[in-house]
Amino acid sequence: MIKYLIPFLLISSCAHLPKQIDHGFLFKKISDLPPSINESSGLIVMDGKLITHNDSGNMAMLYELDTTGTITNYIKYNYLTNRDWEAIAQSDKAIHIADIGNNQGDRKDLKIYHINKGGIWQKEIDIDISSISYSTQTNFKKRSQRHSYDAEAIIVIDEVMYLFSKDWINYSTTVYNLQLYSDTLLKSSQVINTKGLVTDATFNNDNTVLLCGYNQSLQPFIIQLEYNNGIFKMVKKIDLPIEGAQIEAIAYYGKDTNGKDIYYLTSEAVNVKLGDDEAKIIGELYKLIW
Repeated sequence: MIKYLIPFLLISSCAHLPKQIDHGFLFKKISDLPPSINESSGLIVMDGKLITHNDSGNMAMLYELDTTGTITNYIKYNYLTNRDWEAIAQSDKAIHIADIGNNQGDRKDLKIYHINKGGIWQKEIDIDISSISYSTQTNFKKRSQRHSYDAEAIIVIDEVMYLFSKDWINYSTTVYNLQLYSDTLLKSSQVINTKGLVTDATFNNDNTVLLCGYNQSLQPFIIQLEYNNGIFKMVKKIDLPIEGAQIEAIAYYGKDTNGKDIYYLTSEAVNVKLGDDEAKIIGELYKLIW
């Protein structure tokens, strides 16, 4: 969870009309998110609904939304804690919640919660927990946003989890492979020069992965990766036509009638500066068609 003070002039009204961006992309704002989800940080699609959660400082809860941004279900888990939930993904039988946010670089309790899909709307659940740590990290002193051991993005492909780091120093992303349900000492499999901070990832069940994030000027972007046998190749990077929005989550929804991929994205609330006054811009739900 990061709260930026940004100039008021950067805030543009992201109109509900679709915006054409780069050879066939359509992008539009769908709605403001409900106040209870003002720090949406991960997103998946199940049975035509969007499932999201808040990040650090919030309760251990999942929210189900329809594609208009209306809450249709929610659950608060007993016995789970939300130290800093930053991502969610799904495999064939389970959902996977990544408590991996590490802005300060001092955490030694990074973990993935594995919850059977049949029980996700139950308060008391049986879960598997995988502990993870970075093989190259030896310094655990607090270094607020000045280290390479943060992450907010996971996906699952063929029952293998891939974690994409949020590198505050190099503004790249390191890819790590994790076996599901196992404790993992994270070792780099490749580095992708994203020139920005990666905040989430999604897979279109074919050969395309989209990353979302923002650069040092808080310009939101998406990055298209081509996936082939455990290797990710960067295809293109595109700035999204919005300003003053901290994009934190993306999920693949399916295909439209023209065979184009549909994605949904969320932003979290940010603080803005207007003279000596401050205001909060609430989180938003967006739709991307490619």
